[in-house]
Amino acid sequence: MRSPSASDSLHRAREAQKNWAATPLSERVRFLARLRKQVAADRELLVEAIMADTGKPALDALGGDVLVTLEHMRFYERRAPRLLASRRVGRSSIFFNGCKFTEHLEPHGVVLVFGPANYPLQLSLVPTITALYAGNAVILKASEKAPSVAREIEEVLRRADLPPGLVQVVCAGPEESQAFIDAGPDFVFFTGSTKNGREIATRAAARGIPTLLELGGNDAALVFADCDMKRTTEGVVYGAFSNAGQVCVGIKRLFVEEPIYETFVRAVVQRSSQLRVGSGDGVDLGKLAPAAKDLFQAQVQEALDQGATLETAGPYGDGMPIILSNVPRQSRLLQEGAFGPVLCVQPFTLEEEAIAAANESPFALAASVWTRDMQRAHRITRALHVGNCSINDVIRNIANPEAAFGGNGASGYGRYHGKEGLRAFSRIKTAMENRSSRTHQVNWFPFTRKGYENLDLLIEFVHRPRGVFAALRRVLRLAFIAGILANASMLGAQVAHLQLKVRLPANAHGRIAYLLFSSPSGFPKDKSKALQHGFSTPVGTEAVEAIDIGPVPPGKYALSIYLDENGNGKLDSGMFGIPKEPVGASNNPRSRMGPPHFDDCVFTMTPATKTLDINLVRP
Repeated sequence: MRSPSASDSLHRAREAQKNWAATPLSERVRFLARLRKQVAADRELLVEAIMADTGKPALDALGGDVLVTLEHMRFYERRAPRLLASRRVGRSSIFFNGCKFTEHLEPHGVVLVFGPANYPLQLSLVPTITALYAGNAVILKASEKAPSVAREIEEVLRRADLPPGLVQVVCAGPEESQAFIDAGPDFVFFTGSTKNGREIATRAAARGIPTLLELGGNDAALVFADCDMKRTTEGVVYGAFSNAGQVCVGIKRLFVEEPIYETFVRAVVQRSSQLRVGSGDGVDLGKLAPAAKDLFQAQVQEALDQGATLETAGPYGDGMPIILSNVPRQSRLLQEGAFGPVLCVQPFTLEEEAIAAANESPFALAASVWTRDMQRAHRITRALHVGNCSINDVIRNIANPEAAFGGNGASGYGRYHGKEGLRAFSRIKTAMENRSSRTHQVNWFPFTRKGYENLDLLIEFVHRPRGVFAALRRVLRLAFIAGILANASMLGAQVAHLQLKVRLPANAHGRIAYLLFSSPSGFPKDKSKALQHGFSTPVGTEAVEAIDIGPVPPGKYALSIYLDENGNGKLDSGMFGIPKEPVGASNNPRSRMGPPHFDDCVFTMTPATKTLDINLVRP
């Protein structure tokens, strides 16, 4: 594999990126769809290279590396045009009357991607393909511990016939890698150890280069007495020992509720002893990577010397699963985390105790909760300080190309996958367009005492109402603000309030969501295209709920509402898109197949406050 200098690589990438960013997105999709098909066609060669470099079984290489990569590529192929499109953003109708705000996503330029050795295809190509869709060029610094995969990636790129210089693969060591940061890329994406990630971030920060770090984990699994014992045992064993424990979101710390602690640990030990370790076909786990073996064995031996109990029979150190109990808190296994097949087990009595123990680690990448009690599971998920959480499952969640992924604390920062990936590999440019024909804005010169007094009175009324102001605020707010702003020339016309009286169905609970549209585009449920949207406070026991949407300029609008009963912030739908929660719209249009039409729901706002009566109905 050729090894041009870092500066030469960067120069080639910059030239290629200019043309790539100017290429219509539809054409980019065509190029990258061809790359996806080439990866699929060459999957056997890629699996062989992965096995040669990592020692993992063929099925793990095909599923964990190749398939996950292909699924992410297909997701962006289908969704990138919509996710990268410019979008309107909201603004105050009072202070920005006549203005329009738009966000545009633009590429950083040249992205330097550091790929790791444990999943050398997936964790190299997924960030690479995301950066390419966003309009960047990529220098892929593949792991020097996975040279076979690096060569195959380069061959796949060549056969896919991407534009020259757009993606360059290098397989350099640490010292040469530093030169690529010093050459001045526009963005750095790093997957690897926390120690190396911090060094990368420090070097990049000194040059003002933004970074996204996906670092190591020391993930916790919280197992409760009401769990499905068989499924949980299988899940924990897989989560702890998949890829010989060399998984950033693998389970390293196991907390088990006291009533089932002894039984569950015995079950995990027994199931672990049945795993087949070796190389080639017919094995479950490959052997531990030689580069990680010495450190891993030292960490385990230190924990044993400090009083930890070895629950498995041994021997350990060559990929065989290791289960330890009574591991001291100060041990390196718990403080540093281990990249190998080890699981540290500990009992707990109270839910709060388990949460505190799980959150004690400086690492905060992922966690899993195992219980039949979904209310408890969701409560614990919210309390855990991690970037990703699974309930009654493990590891698999990161393969979903639509869900954001990333860690907190010592596990890194930033998110990629899904729409967050495209935003991470892009710069956001916000543009404001003012269509007013007025020759003066109140915030322009000259600054007068009268202008100060008007603004001060406005702030007092809106942000610190007292006495009569507090009592009359809801009734007089529009007239008061409009009067002050009219004196200060901040409004060209009064802006009336839109108020709702929503008739609730039986047994109503949750919050009412409302979406206000000024055009058919996106109506009735695309929040990104709504002029205004929000939620009410939780509904009470009355049959009718009153909602003040706030000031709305004169014009024609349509409004849709739904009752968010499960608190997930969205309208849940079943088969064929039929809503599962109560819905309604302005004008209470007659029931029909599919969502209501904008034209059937249009109403007119005048300078006077308007009240809409809307019925929430269960489909």
